[in-house]
Amino acid sequence: MTANKPVDFIDVDGKCPFGYYEEARARDTVEFEDRTGFWIAASYGAASKVLTDEETFPRFLPEEIVTDPKYVRTVATPSFLQGDERLEHHKWWLRLFSPKELRRYREEIVSVVVASTLDEFADQGKVNLIHQFTEPVADRVIAAVLGLPWQDDAWMAELRRNFDLAERYKASIYLKPEESEQFAEDALAGTYRIDDLLRPFMEQRKATPDNTVMSRVLHDESLQSWSEDELYGLVRTFFTGGSGTTSVQIGNAVHLLLTTEGLVDQLVDGDDELISRFVEEALRLVPTNHYRNRKIAEDVEFEGASLPKGQVIGALIAAGNRDEARYENAAQVDLTRPNPRQHLTFSVGIGACVGSGLARVILQESIKALTSRLKDIRLDTSAGEPELVGSMFRPYTPLHLLFDV
Repeated sequence: MTANKPVDFIDVDGKCPFGYYEEARARDTVEFEDRTGFWIAASYGAASKVLTDEETFPRFLPEEIVTDPKYVRTVATPSFLQGDERLEHHKWWLRLFSPKELRRYREEIVSVVVASTLDEFADQGKVNLIHQFTEPVADRVIAAVLGLPWQDDAWMAELRRNFDLAERYKASIYLKPEESEQFAEDALAGTYRIDDLLRPFMEQRKATPDNTVMSRVLHDESLQSWSEDELYGLVRTFFTGGSGTTSVQIGNAVHLLLTTEGLVDQLVDGDDELISRFVEEALRLVPTNHYRNRKIAEDVEFEGASLPKGQVIGALIAAGNRDEARYENAAQVDLTRPNPRQHLTFSVGIGACVGSGLARVILQESIKALTSRLKDIRLDTSAGEPELVGSMFRPYTPLHLLFDV
């Protein structure tokens, strides 16, 4: 990248973006890029303001994202919540993931799922981490929290296959909408198939309430006015929002762990505080979600630029997370960093991820198990050199490991 040959955001689709992020942060203002049609907010301060100020920079509603209204159910739900109603729903989720509930999930579900998944390959000396660990762990934990049959491999594989159809559509539509049409019908069919898979368990929880999230969805008073389609959509949203992103984040954290000299030795004894601090650094440095798009609701002067109403601004989360103006030695892992949770990965404000507490628990238990149970864990680059791929969601792949049995 040179000064006389600028690189637009669209050019780093499928390529390592960190050089681009550094250049974008060095700009004096937020700038408009013709080919993406985005204004680019790359510093920590600018990205944080975009994510926080939802009056000036509101979220796109699902019907504004998809190419045809019939595809709304494929990208998000509930799409109808605004204002105070949205705030109350946000608080509802936070109650479901209170510290007390997170302790229960850690003990009864997360540690059990992580251990049983690791048992499946712990005597083999090698593992395709994404397919044998990160994806199964993330899917199984969310399924167990919902009250779904996480130990039924065939059922879970069918659920994942249909969620992947929707994810493929979403991955293309945010950056290159013109390329998404070919995936739209498959994504729509996938959401209806997911509902068919969920239905027996939803009907069971209607008749017999328990302490699962699915049961809370069906029986909590605050959701009694929701339609059946909206309730099913809420369960789908929780599954896809909590599983795919967490799977990518586990893999990215492991890659960071194994490519940072001396880090495995620091964590191998399973010190909970150090593991928690490492997880926050991984969330900051190699997040799953690299950016979020927002509308510009009104003409506004922002970060040295005049932004016109109706255009799009991209808050580059992964760029802000490495802002030297915000973090000392921003590109380095620092397990003594003050206020380690103060990053943009789970967003900020009313749009902050309500499942962040559960995601942290899954990450912590996964890193603890991998470092404590697998001896001399290391990358197996003979099976492929990991590369950071994608655009909005960015996993390191392939990710193969070796370890001593």
